Amino acid sequence: MVANPDSLNALTVSDHVPSVQELKSSLHRMQRGFQPGTQAGPKSPVKDIVSTGIVALDRILPARGLLKGTLSEWIATERGSGAVSLAMRVASRIQRGGTLILVDQPRQFYAPAIQSLGVCLTETILVHPATRGDELWVLEQSLRCPGVSAVLCQLDRLTTQQFRRLQLAAESGTAIGMLIRPAVAQRQSSWADVRLQVSPRPSSPRSFRRCLNVRCVYAKGSLADQTVDLEFCDETGLVHE
Repeated sequence: MVANPDSLNALTVSDHVPSVQELKSSLHRMQRGFQPGTQAGPKSPVKDIVSTGIVALDRILPARGLLKGTLSEWIATERGSGAVSLAMRVASRIQRGGTLILVDQPRQFYAPAIQSLGVCLTETILVHPATRGDELWVLEQSLRCPGVSAVLCQLDRLTTQQFRRLQLAAESGTAIGMLIRPAVAQRQSSWADVRLQVSPRPSSPRSFRRCLNVRCVYAKGSLADQTVDLEFCDETGLVHE
């Protein structure tokens, strides 16, 4: 269909004002970052926010917590960074809303250890997939299940297509997906709604507390790059700023 030149010439500046104002408003909201609970239309439902249980960690997250139906990446800058322990501690808080599913193909999770981090074993399903394909299938199905509150898994390798499938699965459900990734993942594309980088910091040799730095390097639709230093007590499983 070709537009009529006469009709185009009939347009006045005032006809363009609403569109320009809407664009300015949209850009302004992008600069301020995403504000949960505002500007949500029928096609953009506001998702429930779940606190991590750690006030200092919530502060660096744009939504002041994690959103249901989303994926989060917990990137360990090196072995023993504390990413697994921190993510497990947060998962124990999210678990209060339903079942926690731990997908553990390498069989590295030890029940007494995760229980000390606050995980309720009676509300936890531990899955040991036999193959890589089974692992991804379990993750997808778990993320889609309405009775699941959180799904946690350590993933070294993840293609863009596989990541996208997991993101769509999470979006169709209400669970919070928590993927623990190695340092190399920082150089790879991601479909996660939030990416957190966990790095170790020096601590006192006589202390039971490990120091770690958490940096929010990406948050979908928001301004990120916020950091916080935390102390993780291995004796009690508690996290302090």
